[in-house]
Amino acid sequence: MAADGYTHDVFVSYSHLDGQWVAEVLVAKLRDSGIRVLLDETDFVPGASSIENMTNAVKLSRRTLVVLTPEWVSSDWTQFEALLTTQLDPSGRERRLIPIMRKPCKPPEWVGYRSYLDFVDDARVEHQIARLIRALKDSPSPAEVVKADAVNQGLRTLADLLREGPVRDSLIAFRVRFETVSDRIERLADYKYVHDQLHQLQFHCYEAILRDVPRMTTDDVADDALSFYAQTFEGILSQLRRLGAKETFARMPLAWIATLEKAYTQLTDGLRAADPAVVKRAAGGMDRVLAIYPAQIDTQLSAAANELELAELIAAVSTASDRARATGMDPARLQTLEDALTAMMELDDNLEALVRDHHRWQNADVELRRVDSGLASDTGELIDTWPDLKKLAETAKSEESWAKTLREEAQQVDAAIAGKDDRLMAKHFRRYRRSASNRFFEVDATLKLQCDELRNAGEPLAAIVETLA
Repeated sequence: MAADGYTHDVFVSYSHLDGQWVAEVLVAKLRDSGIRVLLDETDFVPGASSIENMTNAVKLSRRTLVVLTPEWVSSDWTQFEALLTTQLDPSGRERRLIPIMRKPCKPPEWVGYRSYLDFVDDARVEHQIARLIRALKDSPSPAEVVKADAVNQGLRTLADLLREGPVRDSLIAFRVRFETVSDRIERLADYKYVHDQLHQLQFHCYEAILRDVPRMTTDDVADDALSFYAQTFEGILSQLRRLGAKETFARMPLAWIATLEKAYTQLTDGLRAADPAVVKRAAGGMDRVLAIYPAQIDTQLSAAANELELAELIAAVSTASDRARATGMDPARLQTLEDALTAMMELDDNLEALVRDHHRWQNADVELRRVDSGLASDTGELIDTWPDLKKLAETAKSEESWAKTLREEAQQVDAAIAGKDDRLMAKHFRRYRRSASNRFFEVDATLKLQCDELRNAGEPLAAIVETLA
């Protein structure tokens, strides 16, 4: 048994009607990669009740993999296995339950709200299994940014090829998919840019204002700094108004911008009147937005990334590459397509890892902010929640400076709690939170750069859609 108490990496829940594919394809490839798989056919204890075997399988496996098919959905026993997992991880934060869609079906709501891997198309199974293996192994942090140059060059080559019969004919069926991916890239970028503006608001306006407002009437430097924060706030509002007018937000408007508009008016009024109380009320308006909406935008961002389906683009380019090779295409141009295919797979994997990392740090930021808000009056909440909050440091295995700092501050909080020293608890917890916030800002910036790279593919994609029309 591993140090974390798990005997297996994954328990597979499936319908026995899909047993051949599960055993010969899915489980075989997982085990070949070193994944410890628990399967009912080979690992359930003879003589034990079904409920006992299922319960033990879920508890002793780090994750449960659900193979979604109509047969799985109609089986009470298989649903029971997945339901046990959701009780151990109801929010999905620990990713204890991983659904894969093998046959089109409508899973129950408590499974359906989780992102799934698409295994319906046999042509994409190898790629999806590679992604699944990386997820089950909790692979290292994503690369900083995967450049899209090779992708863009390959898509331009593809646009040229579409003017020629054989390749064009093979890709007509992909026209709607190209158009859909193009639209979804834009949507993903829109959510990311809104989140960026809120992050800028927190770091460069809200926190800075709280730091300097106590000195605004006695220190000219602080007063000048507050005026600069107001200008920054104005620029952020301008960007949010522009983004809010985009089609992405037509059905779910960014109504909270009005709260920020009011806060900006209060801020400028407070600065003109040299009234710290009014400036603090403006900061309170920012705080109400920052306490709720970054997490909501992050959820929409994660959903947009899951719906992006770059695999559709990968499948199209793979089809074009196969067709071009069969018709004797010039090797140099063929290599351009194959390089694009490799780059797309790397980009797809890296984007998934970055979004997952971003979501983890966003959730942590919400919890740290909540505890910090009540720290001045009561350290009880910190003491009660610290075992969960310090997991952020415990899972930071990197030797980079941010991870070392986070671990060091966690040790200081541990010592303060052990010594029952409220002052040191507050001091080191806030340093811990600051270190976590700085790391989140870095993750946020990296994801934005990756979205920028992805967005660069929009122009050649639009050319492909136009050619196929």
